[in-house]
Amino acid sequence: MLYKAPRPISTESIRGDLRQAWRRIRGAPAFAATVVIVLAAGFGVSVAIFSVVRNVLLNPLPFRHPGELVQIVSWFPKTGAMNGWSAPMRDALDWKTTVPAFQDVAMYHYDLRNLTGNGQAESIYGLRVTANLWPMLGVRPELGNWFSADHDLPGNDHVVILSDDLWRRRFEADRQIVGKTIHLDNASYEVVGVMPPGFNFPLKLGTAARLPTDQMQHWMPLAVDLAREQHGTPDAGVIAKLKPGATLGQAQAELENACRLLEREYPKTNRNESARIFSLRQQTVRGMNGPLLALLAATGLILLLACANVAGLLLAQGAARSGELAIRMALGGSGWQVARIPMFEGVLLCFCGCLLGMPVAVASLKLLLRLAPIDVPRLANTSIDFGAVLFAALLAIACGMLIGGLNALQVLGRSPRDILSEASRTSLGRPRTKLRGSLVAGQVAVSVVLLCVAGLMLRTLVNLLSTNTGYRAGRVFYAVTVLPASQYGQFEKRQVFFSKVLDKLRSAPRIDSAGVSTGFPLVGQYDDVKAQSDGMFNGGNAGIDADSNDVSPGYLEAMGVRLIRGRLIAKTDTREGPKVVVVDENLVWALWPGEDPIGQMINVDDPAKPVWRRVVGVLAPMRNISLDMAARPGVFIPADQSTGYVNFVVVKSPDSTREVARLIKDAVASVDAGQGVFFVQSMQGLIGDTIAVRRFLFLVLAFFGGAALVLSAFGTYGLISFLAARRIREVGIRMALGATRNSIVGLVVSEGIRLTLIGAVAGVLASVMVGRLLAGMLFGVHALDVETLLMTISILGAVTTISALIPAWRSSRVEPMTALRTD
Repeated sequence: MLYKAPRPISTESIRGDLRQAWRRIRGAPAFAATVVIVLAAGFGVSVAIFSVVRNVLLNPLPFRHPGELVQIVSWFPKTGAMNGWSAPMRDALDWKTTVPAFQDVAMYHYDLRNLTGNGQAESIYGLRVTANLWPMLGVRPELGNWFSADHDLPGNDHVVILSDDLWRRRFEADRQIVGKTIHLDNASYEVVGVMPPGFNFPLKLGTAARLPTDQMQHWMPLAVDLAREQHGTPDAGVIAKLKPGATLGQAQAELENACRLLEREYPKTNRNESARIFSLRQQTVRGMNGPLLALLAATGLILLLACANVAGLLLAQGAARSGELAIRMALGGSGWQVARIPMFEGVLLCFCGCLLGMPVAVASLKLLLRLAPIDVPRLANTSIDFGAVLFAALLAIACGMLIGGLNALQVLGRSPRDILSEASRTSLGRPRTKLRGSLVAGQVAVSVVLLCVAGLMLRTLVNLLSTNTGYRAGRVFYAVTVLPASQYGQFEKRQVFFSKVLDKLRSAPRIDSAGVSTGFPLVGQYDDVKAQSDGMFNGGNAGIDADSNDVSPGYLEAMGVRLIRGRLIAKTDTREGPKVVVVDENLVWALWPGEDPIGQMINVDDPAKPVWRRVVGVLAPMRNISLDMAARPGVFIPADQSTGYVNFVVVKSPDSTREVARLIKDAVASVDAGQGVFFVQSMQGLIGDTIAVRRFLFLVLAFFGGAALVLSAFGTYGLISFLAARRIREVGIRMALGATRNSIVGLVVSEGIRLTLIGAVAGVLASVMVGRLLAGMLFGVHALDVETLLMTISILGAVTTISALIPAWRSSRVEPMTALRTD
């Protein structure tokens, strides 16, 4: 037989095919409505997740030439440790001239100031930046201008640029604000500019504190005389701009050479210290790639499930209309011409689902923004824009072609005689049965993957929340208040201030205990010290790495720590009294294994100028860094016997967060009306923030897993119903020959169970691979967790079996004579 080339597709033929496809859709309105609703849910969620991923991960940063911007952080090759966001300032100044790939280098440091005037005192979070940062970013102020180079000089730094949010909220959007004076930390600052709406830098905070917002409220000159600073200190965020044509690899190699030169020139401060370069975009989205891409993949799987269900429904309907297709082919239509009708039908259904899915996308995005962690960069600016609509349209075309293509397989490459012969038989054709069966098995496999991953994340959350942290989070609240150095530079003034605040809080009726500290669990700001016993000191041992925290009496009581031996910090531990310290068990095991630690002497200061303290108490270890990291050795020093900067006020109270916040703010204001409280949060809320990414991932995956379970049940029900309807005569014959109703039910259900087992095996294998990709987010559970796999398969097996039992039971109730009369 000679090959007959298909006729060219004309505009008129496409219109005819579209009209025919639309008539087929209108001919079954209930069927079409079901399909469109299923697709709308899939498209809506897909568009919402895509919008989030595109805005957070894919869109370029909102700066000029963002691809040339990089961030430099300290790196210690011997230990592999790396600073999260900063590097030494003085080193950065050298890199500007010693790294040829750098066009310019700018620096910034976080800054908390008390704003007074125009209302109640408010602590506002912002940055101190070098003047050259603004030209590097390429974003001009909405009002006024950037800092000048003169503003980088100490003494010329009393100028400030306001965020649009602060300008509108505290200064009523005064367009004459430039040139006026505001008061920060009881000092006058001239406003030189107001940034445009939506501008923020940095886009991701470099602090462990879970702040109420990531929006910087102000920017001030860094104004540090770097020529007088020693190499290696202090640290700051370092942003560099690459020269045109320079690559990250080239810049990294040159930077390492520059670090080796500094190490040779300044061995005391730069020994074993290097630096790493990351693109600013990579640094901004660090930690978000895995979770968001996992959500995007899960969304794609859900959409595939929806398409598989729709394809299965169209296959069933197409089988009933296969005679019509055969007649069209017999009248001269080619297989390709006839196959275009179900393909156009699939595209039309998907476009209808896409249109209906747009409101679903908007609602889904709002829900995602409400559930997502607050520290996801650029998340708040996500919207359903033209790009999302274009993505939805392309997705509708692709899914429509997929759905229609699967249905077109029933006529492509087959003769009209074969199609008519199959349509006249009561049994279902094997190709179509295999295709629908494969779709159902695929749905089961996808459901297993999503449910298993959701189960792993659930067990991770349970393990994290049940971890012994060493403190009791219930009814504990902490507040952040930073005293300005200009007013409270002397230790005695800070001591008096917090003493009065604590007296005020302790006299409140519903405050059980209160204290202050320099550090706080899960937030940070602990001092990293070398703890030395007297024996280690005499032997020249460098000591044990430990976290040091200066605390007042009442702090450890408020935190509910477990005292193992001795006593806690007391009011008698004053500056004039004997130097004492409270340690934890981890440090005891490291310094005095098998010995009584009470009364032992320890030094946590400079070995060249040791300050020996007597151990008076031993505590259970506390997890300070994160819930999934083992507790480091801990040291607690009486705040009155140290000179550390206290930032945290901690209270234990049965009241709500709002009431506790009011009490703390009133106590601070009663001592100094110009001092603000940055924010107040419950300890349980802080713990919730630390697991926010995992919790968000679990909630979305659990939703997707539930949706996959429903779609799998729906697909199994549809397939078994279709099989039962096509085998009705066979059922009648079996029953006439003596088959029982139970055997008929088993016969029909067995096909659903077989497909479930095939899909479950494939799903388990895929789950193991996906679990390994998410291993970094798991805690206390292995990617190949047998218990989770068995639970998932049990739930899925029960649901799909019930879905198959319903049509099987209906088939068994048919009378034999009625079944035998069926055509």
